[in-house]
Amino acid sequence: MSDSAIALGVSQAVVWAVCLTLGVVLVIDVVRRGRSNWLSHVAIGLLIAMHLDDHLAMLWAVAFPLLAATFPDGRFVPRWLVVPVAGYSVFGVVDIVTGGWATDQPWAPLVNTSTAALLAAQVYRYMRRASTVERQAVRWVILGVFLTFAWFEAVRIGFGNIGESPWSSVFANAGTLPLLACLTIGLVAPDRLPVDLLLHAVITAYVVVPVLALAYALTGGWPGAGAVAVLTIPAFWLGQRVAGWIVYRGRPSPAKATADLLRRLNARDPATSVPEVVLEVTRANLYLDHGSIDGDWFAPVGAPTGEAAVEATAFPITYRGEDVAVLHLVPRRGETAFTPRDRSVIDALVTHAAPALHGAQVLAHLQDSRALIVSAREEERRRLRRELHDDLGPTLSGLALSAAALARSTGSPEASVLHEDIAHAVRQSRELAYDLRPPVLDDHGLIAAITDRTRGEGSLLVHLDAPDGVDRDLPAAVDLSALRIVVEAVANTRKHAQARRVDIRLRRTAAELTIEIQDDGTGLPADVRAGIGMHSIAERAAEIGGTARYDRAAAGTRLHVSLPVDTDPSEGT
Repeated sequence: MSDSAIALGVSQAVVWAVCLTLGVVLVIDVVRRGRSNWLSHVAIGLLIAMHLDDHLAMLWAVAFPLLAATFPDGRFVPRWLVVPVAGYSVFGVVDIVTGGWATDQPWAPLVNTSTAALLAAQVYRYMRRASTVERQAVRWVILGVFLTFAWFEAVRIGFGNIGESPWSSVFANAGTLPLLACLTIGLVAPDRLPVDLLLHAVITAYVVVPVLALAYALTGGWPGAGAVAVLTIPAFWLGQRVAGWIVYRGRPSPAKATADLLRRLNARDPATSVPEVVLEVTRANLYLDHGSIDGDWFAPVGAPTGEAAVEATAFPITYRGEDVAVLHLVPRRGETAFTPRDRSVIDALVTHAAPALHGAQVLAHLQDSRALIVSAREEERRRLRRELHDDLGPTLSGLALSAAALARSTGSPEASVLHEDIAHAVRQSRELAYDLRPPVLDDHGLIAAITDRTRGEGSLLVHLDAPDGVDRDLPAAVDLSALRIVVEAVANTRKHAQARRVDIRLRRTAAELTIEIQDDGTGLPADVRAGIGMHSIAERAAEIGGTARYDRAAAGTRLHVSLPVDTDPSEGT
């Protein structure tokens, strides 16, 4: 017996062993899961049976349409597919039994169009009706088709057309095993293995191998080897790009996603928070329509609503065992879950975002602590000024009057000295009270204080728009910061803006006091560098947890200030 005959027998035995194993797997899966939708199992079983005996080739007429219409969940989707499946099956069986009579009929092309309808329905199911796991099952079939085609093409190149040589038949026997194995895996356990990674590798090879083979065939010999060496890296890069576009639809890899995140964090505008950057980069790299991020130290960013909120999956972001934030992400439209590739991208982004979020959390806590300290300090200053003004001041003034009366009645030099000392103490107490806080704030309120402090000589008209009660019961730190910010902004307008009018608008909600200062001057230059005045305004707002920003798109100069009014100094104790 020749070597090729022995090899042919071995290959047939391998085909039998693999086919029987796959059949047992299908039966076990039906029994274990108790599936009622077993039509896809039957279709794959018929395809496997075809490989066990050449006389069973007629089963193709039933197996193919049934598989195309029901894979991967065993149901006809849409239901009317049962009609073309039945028609194609009857046509195929009659054609085989009659020796090709049906194919010769004039209406035969109409029946064959059912094949296109089945494939179009499978595309429709994949795009519109399939879940994420079902889509993975279909990608297993695509992988099997690619592998089987590559196998037969390699046999043809190496040994000629099938049947022309004994060895071509030896290797062709096992050519369809990859397709049968992938069909079975896709039906039984599509999410157990990384099908996207395998498909990506196969498509990459489909691009790289022909390019290098063509380069070698055109040059040959040593020049061909040199051409292959030169083209290997470009061909691999091209293959990776093509495979990435086909398999992942252009979505970046975990490495590129994290590089994008780090770049965006480094270039972050101060007005954009770290959680906002993390959410934006995650959504952009995964092509997500919905998503949000929240934590106990910042206001939630983004908020999926309706069905999207129900479908959101939570991804905790942890730094050294402490949760710093939680990402809530909704799969892409048409998908029911995140693919393994998506989860690898999310894991990479979460890992690299955790230190940045932790740093932002620490900074936020420091700013809160600073705001509480400043608030407590200003409240204490207001209390001390009130006591100096209302208690100690009148007491010292009374003592001064008594000392003066005593000096007049006795003519004692010591009494005169005592009167002068007490009068000096009265002046010192008034100076201390004034230095602690501007008296106009506590005596008349923020509106009166702004009106008093923004008066000045010159042609600048200052207009204040503030409803009654906007300055009632403001925290000491807030009204003092608001006064100093407004005074500094008006002073900057007088010095630099060449403006004729400045409008000051105060509004208040339960949570914040907002100030808008707008002038009709020249505005901020495009290359302006913040000076002492602008830094002072930003620092006074930040020290109590507020914000101050300039609107560069406005005519003239517009300053928006937001100051929290619910700061409670007792919270810091």
